[in-house]
Amino acid sequence: MTILGIDTSSATLKLGLQLQQEIVVREIDQQPRHAQVILPEILGFLSEHGLTLTELTGLAYSQGPGSFTGLRIGLGVVQGLAYGLGLPVVPVPSMMVLAAAAGAITQTDQIFVAVHAREDEVYGAFYGNCRSVVPKLIEGPSVYTALSLPDQLEGVWRITGSGAYLFEEVTHPGYLKGAIDMTEASAGQLMKIASTLFADGEVVSALEAKPLYVREMVANTKAN
Repeated sequence: MTILGIDTSSATLKLGLQLQQEIVVREIDQQPRHAQVILPEILGFLSEHGLTLTELTGLAYSQGPGSFTGLRIGLGVVQGLAYGLGLPVVPVPSMMVLAAAAGAITQTDQIFVAVHAREDEVYGAFYGNCRSVVPKLIEGPSVYTALSLPDQLEGVWRITGSGAYLFEEVTHPGYLKGAIDMTEASAGQLMKIASTLFADGEVVSALEAKPLYVREMVANTKAN
């Protein structure tokens, strides 16, 4: 199993490789021009580890939410490579990656991930089993404010993500009990999740790979 992972959801371009039992990563900090550097970086990254594109057995990507332009660039590269090489694709929600990272650091199972959207809104999702490699989605993803959190969630939930500060003084509902300072998770965490999903057959084709646009998903849910 040799999987290449790509995360273009933020200003940092993140690449990861699952090499049998080893995960290696490369992060290019504050690189706003993903379109110009992503393919050379991928080829250079593979070459450093003695690989070519034809030796890959799968691709993984950060599905979002995140930078609209960044997500489209990453997805376009993944779709092009997957289609041309006939490879399966593993979509990994970026909020799941944050939940797994926060759970591993704090040994906490229940995490509310809040990614700042605009003004007082976040893209949010509630994940359980966060000490495991692949957290379980409990509620969401959706658009939340401090006044629109779901009422009926059991237990204590820690909060993490770039929008966590919007909930620092929230007293109702009372299940949020403390922030975990984390706005981005590493490519290594994405690769751990992707490798497990790949082994479990949780893959899609190049044509089925899509970004996760939370507002669009919420609108479609309401329309149905």
